[in-house]
Amino acid sequence: MTFIIRKPTFVLGMALASSCWLLPATVARAEAPSRECRSTRYDVVELPFTPSIIASSGVVAGTTELHRAVLWRRESGLQELIVPDGFHFTEPAAIMESGDVVINALDANARKHRAFVYSHRSVIALVGNQTWAHGIGPSSIIVGDWLPDGKTRSDAVFWNNNVPQSIGLCCGATIKAVDKMGDMIGDAYDDQGRYHAFTWNLSNGKRIIGPSDRYSSAVAINDAGHILLQAGRDAYLDDTGNLRRLDLSSKFYNRPQAMNNCDFVVGGYGPNSDKYRAFLWNAAAGFQDLNSLIPRDSGWTLKSATAISDRGEIVGRGEIHDDDRGFLLIPQR
Repeated sequence: MTFIIRKPTFVLGMALASSCWLLPATVARAEAPSRECRSTRYDVVELPFTPSIIASSGVVAGTTELHRAVLWRRESGLQELIVPDGFHFTEPAAIMESGDVVINALDANARKHRAFVYSHRSVIALVGNQTWAHGIGPSSIIVGDWLPDGKTRSDAVFWNNNVPQSIGLCCGATIKAVDKMGDMIGDAYDDQGRYHAFTWNLSNGKRIIGPSDRYSSAVAINDAGHILLQAGRDAYLDDTGNLRRLDLSSKFYNRPQAMNNCDFVVGGYGPNSDKYRAFLWNAAAGFQDLNSLIPRDSGWTLKSATAISDRGEIVGRGEIHDDDRGFLLIPQR
């Protein structure tokens, strides 16, 4: 199979020079879909792969045991995405509203990597060297990092119409996510080798977020501009500069992995990754072990939740009958 390095055939928004995709600060942020913002119990659906993404449409993306990217739809089942020539492993990074999929591909030695967009008609490589995608934003902007020519450290970058734009950070960085207002979050090193979560936009540049006394890492941002981040064993929610530590497990390490537009946070907690249990947090119900929200006779032990949609559906990995499996949790109505 061959891949193409060119501008995509699908529409990625206005030209980069105009920066029209970055919405002005006066535009109101979207309100959370209140009908989905409630605690509930869940039914469990077994998935034949390890899921990492769930779209608002209900499409799930993840990887097989052979580390190949796949899509799953309730109506049509599993679809494996073709591996580009010269690569061996693939994993999904994002699902666009159009149904196109952003994936990261690695060679057999995991030394060479590149990000691609799978459209309905072609497979398109993102322009640049050692590209890596993390997410998508307005007008299908893609965010991540690349290795500029002649450099030894990754550089935080976004692509618009497959034109890369560095945000100009000094010492190695990546962009993790971007919201519909164009605010980006990521992780960046300073000139002393310390890394911190940051937020960036065209108008105000970079702002360091998180506790000032420790390293931090950005996890997610939603349409309200709320930022989920991790610092040590704790998780924090930054609400336009107001930092709040989430009341999660007080005994074990907490690893938040995703947040939706209802400020529902999911992840895993435990003494180590082999003994994690999946959790759900929201402001109304607080910290909940997801295993307490599924039928007692399901046979499942939910180990980690990796994504949550605005419909309240949750995906992750767990164990059933002593076998590791992927799961989809569907809210009971």
